[in-house]
Amino acid sequence: KLTIPQKFCLEVKKLAEKYKVPFFVVTEGASATVNYNSPAVKNARQAHIKWEQQNGINSQHDWEK
Repeated sequence: KLTIPQKFCLEVKKLAEKYKVPFFVVTEGASATVNYNSPAVKNARQAHIKWEQQNGINSQHDWEK
């Protein structure tokens, strides 16, 4: 069962895919990304991965599965 933050991220992801817009979003409890070669989105996600690792969070966890 998805949490509210996960549902929110999934809705954002669906919108981004519909409009072909690269994005990275993070909220307490979930994050999501779709990237079409955007350096800004890539940088944001990489910075978040670093933060996750520093805080003991598995940056490879895929809550959509």
